Amino acid sequence: MTTKSSFLTNSRLFSSLRYLFLAAFIMGYGWGYRGTVGHEAGAMVPGALLGIAVALGSFRRDWHQRAAVAGLMGACGWAWGGSFSYMEQTFYVLSDSFIDVFYGYTMLFFLGALWAGIGAGVLVLAFTEPRSRLEQLVRVFAVICAVFLVVYFFTLLMPAPREALETLTVRRFHNTDWFSASLVLFTSLIHAVLVKRDRPASLLFFTCALAWWIGYLSLTYFGGIRLAPLHRSESWSGILGVLIVLVCYAIKTKNRAALMLMAYGILGGGLAFSLAVFLRHPLVVQWGPFQGAWPQWRFAEDTFGFFMGAAIAMGMLRLEREHLAPPTEDTKRTPLDVFAVFVILVALPWVNFRRHAAPWLTKFAESHTDKTTLFPLWMGYVFLGVLATLPVVYGLHLYLRGNRRFVPASPFGKGAAVALTLTWVTVAGYTYHDPISPTNLLGHMLLWIPAAAASLLLMSYIPSAETLPTDSTNPVRLPSDPGWKVGKTYALTWAFVPVLLVGMTVLSMAMQEGPIEGMGRKRFGVDAYWRQTARLLGTWQALGTVSRIGEVPVAQTNVPVSTVTFGENRSVQVTLSSGEKSEGHTWFFKNQYIWVRWKIAGKLQEEPLQFSKDFLYVICPADWLKVGYLVLKKTENDSSL
Repeated sequence: MTTKSSFLTNSRLFSSLRYLFLAAFIMGYGWGYRGTVGHEAGAMVPGALLGIAVALGSFRRDWHQRAAVAGLMGACGWAWGGSFSYMEQTFYVLSDSFIDVFYGYTMLFFLGALWAGIGAGVLVLAFTEPRSRLEQLVRVFAVICAVFLVVYFFTLLMPAPREALETLTVRRFHNTDWFSASLVLFTSLIHAVLVKRDRPASLLFFTCALAWWIGYLSLTYFGGIRLAPLHRSESWSGILGVLIVLVCYAIKTKNRAALMLMAYGILGGGLAFSLAVFLRHPLVVQWGPFQGAWPQWRFAEDTFGFFMGAAIAMGMLRLEREHLAPPTEDTKRTPLDVFAVFVILVALPWVNFRRHAAPWLTKFAESHTDKTTLFPLWMGYVFLGVLATLPVVYGLHLYLRGNRRFVPASPFGKGAAVALTLTWVTVAGYTYHDPISPTNLLGHMLLWIPAAAASLLLMSYIPSAETLPTDSTNPVRLPSDPGWKVGKTYALTWAFVPVLLVGMTVLSMAMQEGPIEGMGRKRFGVDAYWRQTARLLGTWQALGTVSRIGEVPVAQTNVPVSTVTFGENRSVQVTLSSGEKSEGHTWFFKNQYIWVRWKIAGKLQEEPLQFSKDFLYVICPADWLKVGYLVLKKTENDSSL
């Protein structure tokens, strides 16, 4: 009896560890890939892979049957966080100030908690909601995507409106996804009015979009709370509103299982972001044995995903081990499954692979300025993409009509085929984007190794071990069961978080000698970047030109520029000595410097601005100044703050 009990315990431990590592590795790969394409569409890849992995990694046939749907929900859930910026916070941890380093780690924790909290809140719907309810949500989602697609093609074909929208977004709305939130708001409201059967789902989308606006307006637009520099997105405040809506929705529907998984996501996502940047720190500062050039950001991205995937898997493991009731299958599975696979294997590659083609399109344009080619290269990429897509679309069409000859027989096999295809197709896409060379080999290994590890772990499962969550001694527990609580260990982990953040701060500062040149940045004190911004705003008088920063100009009468005005909306207006106004320029913050982006005759030129005492030194376009720096001084009636 003891031997049998020991065997069962070891078997249970092995299956749990395999489940955790499967989710960790597949999310680690997905997040590393997301770093190459960025934004919301990029974040959908790790979300999709994680959703499929946590469904297939269980021994529950009902979860296997929802693997594709879980991938779709994971993709949608993790897409939200792709709209906000967290790179800025990593610069704070490279300063030499305790408060700035601590602030950086704390904000990373906050942003990671937001991202994974929403991801978990949407993912869990695949395991707790009736299929008919999910179909309602997906129909609204499809309508919104159709509207987005129409707007995308309109702005693609009409560059003037696109440029006006981008300018408005940067200057008035903190570079956020305000336009997307508005499209969701109005589209879901119209859909709710026109399509009665989808009204509850439409109103959920509408409420999320409304909450996005409330969060953004109250905290950032009017509240003035900014976490990023002026050239990066402040969508975090809107995303916080969406997370609150998802929590309220789970409370309203008494989905305590969803609340529990969101709690795991919030804590796990926060720890993942802060720990990943801390573990990256020795590579950045080249501490101890970590000398030379390392793919330090790829390492951080992989680690983000690894820890976040493991945290979500821990919550899902509880739902499996404690017998979450099977979700209600009250409609046919095929339509929703086919749509989910279409999004994962067709839509996601299309929206992300354009970024893999972009470097080659640029190189081709630079090397073929004579325009002698029969067809533009982008047309060739589109044609090849259509050819690659047709078999997938036709196969889904056959599957929808009942022809299953080309797909695995078991639900596990179907889900595994989707996960493996998405994994290795995206690996191939990135390899084409950035071909392997001696200089980037380590970066590629940080993608290939977790992808291979996740694939091997997934292939090690035995589909014949599928079970249902019911037996005579362990009855199922509904999502509304009061027993779905996080427990004491979870509370103790939260209590340990401040200690961990302080510890990482102290250790990070101990690894380096002063701020990292070109990367370290401060949020507080006289050298804070926002103080530099405040100093910049206003009108500056041109005094003359010099050859080096720090030189005081001699009064000159032939200076081509009279004044330069830097606006709070990041606009730069230049008054030439002739009295002519030159507009369309912008300023922004990159690394530790303020930069100006000149726009002359449709061409862009970016140059850093340098403060020295009471003067501002700037390199102007060659049309105004051939060599040297233009020296500016703040006008007396517009002194710095």
